[in-house]
Order: sequence, then C-alpha cells, then structure tokens
Amino acid sequence: MRITIILIFLTIQLGCENRNETTITPESSAITELTKCNRNNEAITKYYRLTNKAELAICNGDFDSASKNYSLAFKEIKKPFGHDVYNAALSNHLSNNLEERNLNLQLLINNSDDLSMLKSIFVDTYIDENLWNSFIEKRTTAYDPRLRNEFKAIWERDQMFRPMYDTHDDTIQANRILNMNRILSITDSLGFPSQIELGYRESLRGQNHDVVLVHTSQRRSSDKNILDLEPILCQAVNEGRFDPEQAIAYLNFQNDKDKGNFEVYSIWQYRHHLLPDSLNNKIWLVNLNEENYERANEIRKKWNADELDDIATKSDFISRSNIPFIFTSVMTFVENMPTDLSLEEALEHYKMATSDKKPFEISKKYGD
Repeated sequence: MRITIILIFLTIQLGCENRNETTITPESSAITELTKCNRNNEAITKYYRLTNKAELAICNGDFDSASKNYSLAFKEIKKPFGHDVYNAALSNHLSNNLEERNLNLQLLINNSDDLSMLKSIFVDTYIDENLWNSFIEKRTTAYDPRLRNEFKAIWERDQMFRPMYDTHDDTIQANRILNMNRILSITDSLGFPSQIELGYRESLRGQNHDVVLVHTSQRRSSDKNILDLEPILCQAVNEGRFDPEQAIAYLNFQNDKDKGNFEVYSIWQYRHHLLPDSLNNKIWLVNLNEENYERANEIRKKWNADELDDIATKSDFISRSNIPFIFTSVMTFVENMPTDLSLEEALEHYKMATSDKKPFEISKKYGD
C-alpha cells in the first residue's frame, strides 16, 4: 500500500515538475542567475591552478613542493575538495611535514561519516592506531548531517527502479525530475550542494546526488527539452562547489554540439599475461589532430580543468606508482584480453586495439 501511495505521489509530481524542468523560463530565479555565469572567480581559478601544480609536483616526486602548493590553494577556497585534502595529507607525510599532515587528516575525519577507506590507507602504513584514535577523539561534525542524509536518500530514490526501464521508466524519470528540482531549490538558496554543506564521501570523490546529474545529462543527449546542466555546473565550478573534471564529463554526455567539444581525455591500457610489461604498462591516448587538441584545451582552460598533456602525465604516474594518490582528471580504462590467447594472438589483438591511438611519451618536466 505504501509503495502504491509513493508511486501515485511521484506520478503527480511528474505532471507538474516535468513542466518545470523542460520549460524553464527566466522567471526561475535559480536559472536566471546561473545563466549569467562568466567564470570570473579569481580565487577559485587560483585554487585549481595551484592544485594542478601540486599534482604535477607529485608526479615529479617533489612532495615538498606539492605540500606547499596545496597549502596555498586551501587559502583560496571556503572548503577544499576531499581528494585534494587527502593528496595533501599524503604529500605532507612523504615530505615529513607531520603537523600539516595531521591537520589534513583531522579535516578529512571531521567531514566524513564513513572512514573505512581512509583508515585502511593510512593506519599501519603511514600512521599507527594510537594516532588515528587521537584524531577520532577530537572529531567534530563539520557538515550538515540532516542535509547529508537527505542527499543519500536522493541517491536511493534515483536507484529505486533501475534498471527496470521496460516497466518503470516513467517512475524512474519522475524520480529523476523530483531529485533534480530539489538540487535546484537548494542551489537557489544555499548554492550548489557540495562538500561545504555535505562533507566528504568515503571515496573522497563527488557527492551522492551526482548520479542525478549523470542521468539528466544522458537523457538530454537524446531529448533537448531536458534541462541543460551547463549554467548550473558553470556556476558550481566557479564557486568551488563542483569538480571541473566531473562537469566536463557530464557536458560531454549531454552531446550539445553547439557548445563545443568537451573532450573527456580517457587513457587506455591493454593487458595480457603473456605480453611483456613494456606493453602491459604502456599508456595510450586519444589521437586528436592538432586543431581538435587545441580546441579541447581551450574549453578545458575555461572550465579550470586539466590540460591534456597534464592528464597524460598524471595517468603515467598513477600507472607506475604504488602510492594511492587521487587525480580526478585521470580516467584510465584497462582492457584485460582473454586469457586463452596465444602470444601471437595477444600481439595481434594489441595492435588492433591501439591502431587508432597514440602512445604517451613524456616530453617535458612538470611541477616547476
């Protein structure tokens, strides 16, 4: 009975809220403001520039320089992103800046309700259990628990009937619209919901409601009546509330060709147990011509995202390093070939898979 009531409620919501999403007009205060986004927040641009320098310094093994750049970056933003604080903690540990490391860890703990990943990485490898427990004893809640729980519920509502598209697509879309309108209402009053209000997820990447953005952008790729996320994400990035790499990924999903090429610079590796490490660990890049390469970099620069060469450098570092840094611009796809291939077959498969790509080669030093 309760499920039936919920479905009826959602159907009613769809009737009125779908109009809100598909026919948004300048009378909507949130959207009116968002369409004015001009990416003019110098402090936030400086934050992204400094964190990029820190990540490139990490790739060079210069953890002291990385620590200094993170420290400077964190002065430019209301609350730094979880993955940046985590990288700063690792960098400070590796450069023996233990006091700063401790401050980073306390910030992560204060902003997290699930510490399992963080503890598994740091305890017994970088710090002992006693020091960890001292952080837990000083733990305070540095986010809004009520709002955090609501946005966890948004994720659950989004997932409720997936992937039963054949029988429940209308309800799935009703849930998505209901969730998207809630995100818009929060954005109108507080700003785009982010790490500032919600703290950090266990993975230290994104937020629970990002799944709503994914599905909205995917729907828009085939139906341009669906809400355009660009002005919303532009404002969120400009305010230090949303990761530029995620923004570009979602705009790529939207497939709005008139907005330009939001190049998601994926990195590929192809592996087979008979192939030498020189091939298994080789980094392959999208093979863009010079014009498309420069155009993609221009768009990325406007969004404070990493340039393509920098992503390749970070991808190479991640593939070789056993230190678990997090670079959100690195999206590596590893294809494990069928194990029953002979060496000759594996080599032929490798050649075919990489025929439309180019190998990554380090051409200059980074992080200076």
